[in-house]
Amino acid sequence: MIAVPILFLIGHLIFGLKIEGKEYVRQQKGKGAVLVCNHAHYFDCTFLGLLVAPRKAIFTSLERLFYVPVVSHLIYFFGSVPVPSSPSRMRSFLQQMAEAVQKGRLLCIYPEGELIPYCKTLRDCKDGAFTIAARAGVPVIPVVLLQRPRKGLWKLLKRKPCFTLKVGKPLTVSSEENTRRAARKLYQESTEWMREQLEKAAS
Repeated sequence: MIAVPILFLIGHLIFGLKIEGKEYVRQQKGKGAVLVCNHAHYFDCTFLGLLVAPRKAIFTSLERLFYVPVVSHLIYFFGSVPVPSSPSRMRSFLQQMAEAVQKGRLLCIYPEGELIPYCKTLRDCKDGAFTIAARAGVPVIPVVLLQRPRKGLWKLLKRKPCFTLKVGKPLTVSSEENTRRAARKLYQESTEWMREQLEKAAS
């Protein structure tokens, strides 16, 4: 996979990326899952791409970004699909994504929606990612992008903080629960873990 060396260079050498908990993604070998992550950097899709490698995930992006020069090429490269801006098309989109993860794909979603660079807190999240997981009967894997102080050589090479991508345990719900209740449970457990990790890193 030619993209992996590129992702490695971008993540580790440019941003000092460390990944913790990659084994939780490896456990899903050949299986589908929904990864949710806070949206705090322009290149966080490359970090997630490195996390799931050698598998190739589906990324969701705001529909308007597909019309922005340069950015559109980047998100297409990483296999992004547009999140419909029209509520009338959202039901079909959620069903398509549920079918994809049922077939064994990994789906990466930023439930906060908008990017705020270097934000250290978890903002209000939308429930689409959790509805997809509940409908498809696949786990949600919570991920947080954490900032850490520069040390050693990084103090000389870069002014911005380095990053750690921390992965939590896959979260599942009983197949007996209805979709709405299951999605709500996944939402609560995922966001609680993500918020806790961000608060620890900021303290």
